[in-house]
Amino acid sequence: MSTSENAEYVVLGIVREYLSKKPYFSMGDIVEFVNNRVRKNPDINKNKIELIIKSLIKKRVIIAGTKLMKNDIIENPTRNEIFNYIVKNPGKNINEIMRNQKLGSNLALWHLSCLEKFQFIRSKKIGNRNVFFKFDSNPKFDELHYYMRSKVVQTILKFMVNENKALKITEIADGLKKNHNTIKKYLETLTNLKLVEIEKEKSRNLYKINQERFLKAVKLVRSG
Repeated sequence: MSTSENAEYVVLGIVREYLSKKPYFSMGDIVEFVNNRVRKNPDINKNKIELIIKSLIKKRVIIAGTKLMKNDIIENPTRNEIFNYIVKNPGKNINEIMRNQKLGSNLALWHLSCLEKFQFIRSKKIGNRNVFFKFDSNPKFDELHYYMRSKVVQTILKFMVNENKALKITEIADGLKKNHNTIKKYLETLTNLKLVEIEKEKSRNLYKINQERFLKAVKLVRSG
């Protein structure tokens, strides 16, 4: 372990001790506390302590204004379950998480907030819903994950795959016994995601599965 790594290890250990006693911290107080504990260490001075603590905050190992540390977050059984559920089911909203984990809204929001603050997860608004993804997952695929896991989208795509031809909106709506405007809305989304292509027949739009893109999307969603 290098001198700088050892200094960070020492400071982090003292910070953990400090946070076990104090519900919140200010930079000045915690620097002073650590400095008093390491006075005999020639490799650590007050300036270095402050730089290390700022680095720990930047890396979100600790967060100013809370006694929680990154390891504490995932060691909580409920948060760990929520995190694993989101990893396996990207694009879930808070209502789905509450149902799956059997949690009330306030408790669910608290755990999600902790996970988001420490960059285990991230949230994104898709349509009118705020949904959650693993923090380091690729945002480029967020909408694909979200819509490919929608039961309505799955039903539409399955119907189109089985029909294996270009279809009018009315044919899909009638075949699925769904509202015309609902089908139209989802087809617009699927077209934007390039899962569905538009073919022209006179003045009408016909919709057909983009097989290559669709198969890649299925593979992506199955891999999580």
